[in-house]
Amino acid sequence: PAPPPPEQAVTPPAAPPVVATPPAIQPAPPAVVSPPAVAPAPPEVAVIPPATVAPLPPAPPPLPTLPEGHRDAVVWLAVAPDGRSIMSASTDHTIKLWDVGGKHLIRDLGVHKDMARTALYMPDGVSALTAGDDGEIVRRRLADGAILHVFQSGQNGGVRQLAISPDGKRAVSGHDTGNVIVWDVVGNSVLHVLTGHDWSVSAVAVSPDGKQAVSGSIDGTLKLWDIESGKQLRSWHGHEQGTYGATFTADGHHLITGSGDLTIKLWDLDSGREVKRFEGHEGTVYTLTLSADGKRLLSGSLDGTARLWDMESGNQIAMFDSRTGPIYAVAFAADGTVLTGGYDRTIRDWPAAGGEGVVLFAGAPE
Repeated sequence: PAPPPPEQAVTPPAAPPVVATPPAIQPAPPAVVSPPAVAPAPPEVAVIPPATVAPLPPAPPPLPTLPEGHRDAVVWLAVAPDGRSIMSASTDHTIKLWDVGGKHLIRDLGVHKDMARTALYMPDGVSALTAGDDGEIVRRRLADGAILHVFQSGQNGGVRQLAISPDGKRAVSGHDTGNVIVWDVVGNSVLHVLTGHDWSVSAVAVSPDGKQAVSGSIDGTLKLWDIESGKQLRSWHGHEQGTYGATFTADGHHLITGSGDLTIKLWDLDSGREVKRFEGHEGTVYTLTLSADGKRLLSGSLDGTARLWDMESGNQIAMFDSRTGPIYAVAFAADGTVLTGGYDRTIRDWPAAGGEGVVLFAGAPE
């Protein structure tokens, strides 16, 4: 056999020579070239059309002041039988006596320990009866303010309303407890303490013959009483809200009441029925008074106005706008003009036909 072929020497391929390669040179970064500065575009200017601006109304002239005037709201006015003086009561606790013709304060007639509510001339012409939230009814001498007697309501509470009989022998007071008290003014004693109202008494009046009294409450309830016996004669729900300013007509058979329900009502006391309604006020009708001839009714309201009404037709004759807040007190002056007192501390006099009033007695400086 043939011998195997000789083994071929296999020469491994030569490894390529190792050549040191210098590091690649990185190109320099390009120079940063700032773009040329560009001015910003101006903002667009809005074109504003011309405008008409309404000015504020001119400020009302400041009210005059009187150093001896009331420092707070005037809540009661009474005109003397001779028409020469008026009395005012105020939440500043004071009772003041004013000379109408001379337009000046005669004197501070007295002070209550709390809000003064009522001031009435006594028929004797020499004294007054005043009442307040302190629960006192005080008889005072007009000439010097001397206290003649004090009637105290005790636990019956503050005196919200007060009325006297035409002969001055009886007084009827309504209290914040809902009780009604009949006083013997001559004998300085209590005749009756009458109960029945569930809420504070907000109106009282005595009939022209002095035999009956009416009381009204802040819940709208009205009660008719026999003064001498203390017997309740009638009770009815007269208004949807509080009853204020009750006043009898001259015949004694009719009653007029104002209310928080914005109405004024004329009642037939024999039947208890509503006979007439006077409407127009936009706030609580707080006070009422009849003219001496009974033909005109004057009302004052928390809407800031006093109004004059024709009793026959029920129509409004005139309106007196204080423009300075609620009116709490109204009265007819001896010459037939209208007097008002109210929130702004002043007592004003208005022409009966309507129009602008004048400040008769200004309030104290603020």
